[in-house]
Amino acid sequence: MSWLDSIRLAVGGMWHNKLRAFLTTLGIIIGVGAVIVLVSIGQGATHAVSARIETLGTNVVFVTPTAGTPFSERQVATIRAVIPFAVQVVPIVDAHGPIATAVTSGSAAVVGTLPDYLKTGALSLGTGQFFSVDGLSLDPRIAVVGANLVQTLFSGRSPVGQSILLLGQRFRIVGALNPVGQGPGSSQDNTVFIPLTTASTLMRTNQLSQVIIKTASPNQAALVANLLTNFFTNRVGSNGVTVASEDQVLQTLQATRATMTRLLTGTAAIALVVGGIGIMNIMLVSVTERTREIGVRRALGATREDIVLQFLLEAMTISIIGGLVGIGVGAGMVLLAPDWFHTAATLSPMAMVLAFVFSAAVGVVFGLYPAFQASHKDPIHALRYDG
Repeated sequence: MSWLDSIRLAVGGMWHNKLRAFLTTLGIIIGVGAVIVLVSIGQGATHAVSARIETLGTNVVFVTPTAGTPFSERQVATIRAVIPFAVQVVPIVDAHGPIATAVTSGSAAVVGTLPDYLKTGALSLGTGQFFSVDGLSLDPRIAVVGANLVQTLFSGRSPVGQSILLLGQRFRIVGALNPVGQGPGSSQDNTVFIPLTTASTLMRTNQLSQVIIKTASPNQAALVANLLTNFFTNRVGSNGVTVASEDQVLQTLQATRATMTRLLTGTAAIALVVGGIGIMNIMLVSVTERTREIGVRRALGATREDIVLQFLLEAMTISIIGGLVGIGVGAGMVLLAPDWFHTAATLSPMAMVLAFVFSAAVGVVFGLYPAFQASHKDPIHALRYDG
């Protein structure tokens, strides 16, 4: 019997039990689709974070105190003394609080910082201006808002000159930022930037959340990270302050994302294995139901190899069709991911290929046992079988 005849028999067997075949392929469809979606979301998040960090460059160092470590604004002068060649040393104090206009309200991250924050490369202005030293002397209650807040609070209209109520105080907006996407921590698109002295007064603290240091080159950033690590270790202990260059942050985030992607992909692969078990179960039922058919075919001259090929191709057909449909479902969900899951997703051709190959392999592995069971039925007993 030719391969074409075996394929026709396999498709015919599925066609006579359409609902059962569909339910059997459903496990494969879900598994393949889940693998593609989860890998694509993992890669999309990695690319978004990497792109966000690359806008800063690898010549940036973050100094972050742990909870309970005294880290006042005086540390800025100390860091400048330790690192005299730093291009910028920018302190940050942050919080999260309510924000409102005359007609809308919500919540946002609040960052108090200096005008030099804009020079670190972390932000770019879309409209208006960032607060300046001269502007602070005239009005300390000025703010710059992220791109998402422009949409949610002002429906995309320019907010420059508008007033907002932030942390119980009224601020005048002087600028709005271009979208920057998701970076380490909360997105700066959902952040309000206000002057450091104003933030410290409103938050009733002189403790900094972080200090950002920008150097002239990536090599200097690595040197700064080592110098400050040693300095703060000697001063407050190894667990008191974390010092990390942008390059180290990127490597850590990428490693974390890769681990999570592998974990989620492994979890999704379990659905494929469960689908394979479903294929084996249904094929065993099919072998029992078609015992007389097997006997007739053996009596007409079909060999054991022909019977194995028939049922193995049927299992593979189920898994391949499920794999193809799963690829379509997964690709469609990836395209909808930004709207449905509010996250970036990058469709991975490699994930699609691997998911399909794995689904076909599932059909082979879980179809072998039922196929061998069918081929080893005694023709005489099979012909006498009445179900």
